[in-house]
Amino acid sequence: MIGGWIWGCFPPALFLVVTGATNGISKAYAHELAGRGLNIVLISRDLSKLEHEAKAIERLHGKSTRVIQVDFTGGLEIYEAIAAGLKDLEIGVLINSVGKQYAPGLRKLLDCEDFAK
Repeated sequence: MIGGWIWGCFPPALFLVVTGATNGISKAYAHELAGRGLNIVLISRDLSKLEHEAKAIERLHGKSTRVIQVDFTGGLEIYEAIAAGLKDLEIGVLINSVGKQYAPGLRKLLDCEDFAK
């Protein structure tokens, strides 16, 4: 069960919010859960990719979509745009899997300077 709903039996107006939604596992989650009946809010930084994925979800799964363009490397100001984009929606699931690279190449987290930031 998710939020009191039986898996696959979601209210028609329920939305899934996916960050980093235009690539990788986030994109796969968006398509999979749209196929299971959820409407989708896609959040990412590339507007053309967002619009492409939104159209694909609507075409393939027949679900409503909304896109919110923000770059998570920005400061706290991005949350105003997210809040405005989510206004009046019933959110049932959040998949927060946006990626952010802090330094070039792979490193162990504890070997990075200022890793707490």
